Amino acid sequence: MDSASRKASLHEKRVEVGSINLGRDDATRHSEPLADGALPTEPAEAATGTNENSINEGAADLKKNIGIFSATGMGVSLMVGSGIFSTPAAILGLVGTPSMALVLWGIGAVISFGGATAFIELGLMYRENGGTMRFLAHSFPKPKLMLSYLFAWTMIACIRPGAIAANGPVIGKYWLYAIGSDKNSSTGWHARGVGFGCITFVTLINILSARWSLRLINLLTVIKIAVLLVIVVTGIIAAAGGLNVERNSNWSRGFRGTSSDAHSYASALTKVFWAYDGFTNLVYSLGELRKPERNLPWSIGGSVAIVGFLYIMANVAFFVVVPIDIAVNSEEILAAEFTYRVFGHRIGRVVLPVLIGLSVLGAICAQTYGVSRLLDSANQVGFIPHGRKICGNHKRFGTPVSALLIMYALTMIYLLAPPPGKVFDLLVDFVQWSTWLFYGLAATGAIALRFKRPHHPLRSFKSFHPLNILFISFCIYITVFPFIPPSKVKEDAPYPFYLSPLLGLITTLVGLIPWYLRLVWWPRQSGANLMAWVEAEEHDRGSDETEASTTTSSQPGNVEHNKHESSNHQIA
Repeated sequence: MDSASRKASLHEKRVEVGSINLGRDDATRHSEPLADGALPTEPAEAATGTNENSINEGAADLKKNIGIFSATGMGVSLMVGSGIFSTPAAILGLVGTPSMALVLWGIGAVISFGGATAFIELGLMYRENGGTMRFLAHSFPKPKLMLSYLFAWTMIACIRPGAIAANGPVIGKYWLYAIGSDKNSSTGWHARGVGFGCITFVTLINILSARWSLRLINLLTVIKIAVLLVIVVTGIIAAAGGLNVERNSNWSRGFRGTSSDAHSYASALTKVFWAYDGFTNLVYSLGELRKPERNLPWSIGGSVAIVGFLYIMANVAFFVVVPIDIAVNSEEILAAEFTYRVFGHRIGRVVLPVLIGLSVLGAICAQTYGVSRLLDSANQVGFIPHGRKICGNHKRFGTPVSALLIMYALTMIYLLAPPPGKVFDLLVDFVQWSTWLFYGLAATGAIALRFKRPHHPLRSFKSFHPLNILFISFCIYITVFPFIPPSKVKEDAPYPFYLSPLLGLITTLVGLIPWYLRLVWWPRQSGANLMAWVEAEEHDRGSDETEASTTTSSQPGNVEHNKHESSNHQIA
């Protein structure tokens, strides 16, 4: 059987596990969300005859409506959130000089690209909905899908609501700055109050109408890209002497005064990758992507390259215009300080800060809208008990009201529970610890599967292992070094240096309790097989892998051709 026939066979096969039919096309259908954001409400037939033991199946197929330009735009819009507007000042304060800060932003682009290639390879191998959750299930199925479940747990209980809560006060700071509030009134509870209102508004929109939620996301995406381009272009003009702005010594000082503290660099890199996080989002919508063999590598790789360039140029612009001492003290509103110095009071202090706040609101909209897909994926593979009640759509609104309200309640805890002060830094470091822990594990899985499944029939792209290892090394760095005491502990620090990573670690470990109850204890009591979907997919692909290996070995003339074809997809 030739390669084309094997790929066609892969999509036609149907594998029976117990009484759960998990054929190639069925598995794809049950794991993909509806195009308008609605969630499926009808479960598949259960293996044991009860809904509690079933793996839920979607009610409708998705159309392949995402092309290469839409896919690239999706990655760019999700990566450009609050990070580039809210973290450069903190990063500068941690490393000491704009030159070193710029180096970190460049390193962030390279390392993100290394991680992106691993996710491209995994996304092409497992093209169903679920993203990292699915990749970890196939890479490390033992014990009892523990890593896959813990990722889903942390995303739902920690990463997503924590990220939304971190973005809320950033909007408040920019909008309070725009109305002329001083720094004291634009921090703490005032900014959190604005964030509370924005998160509540976005949640209500998502409850009332999925269509209007998408329209709002599209509008705010246009605004955020436009604002970032304005900053980049005006920065280039200012550097060339085309604007009447006060000169400073930010760049002429080079690396003099650069910090040498390892803990500071770990914290700075955590904030850098808060801004780059988002290149993985497309893998959660692979069921809608046309020609994934071509479009997935170009769209994810292209989005990292575009965003990396824009981020580096935006930082150049910030520090060409804003002196280092003012930049550090401006904290999350450095972009507003930049626009004020370039455009003056009316546009620079009022109009552009309002637009920057709207761009951060766009990040909250995208994160909130994605909650339904996140919970739906976990429900479809059986991770959530009584998932139909939690993830099902409201009869009147056609939206996952219960899921949105649960996520809203968790977000409010993260927004309101921390003490007044640098709540943004606390939340960013908190959610990033778990995020990059699991990203590193997923990239490790890509390497492991290269040896475990060397002839996987859908591996049409091979990532470059040295870049993957660089990415994994970084993930280890920012999950270990935050626990190492800094060389200089600030006496006025609002919280202990280890609090954020410790909270991330504790939240992840707490997930072992529901994992044991759901995937160990419950199957023993009920006889349910909640690993059936992984076993079925591996059996399905394993048959084709064996056939591919046999065919290749029996046809020596094809060996050099296959090597040549594989090398064409390598990234060097």
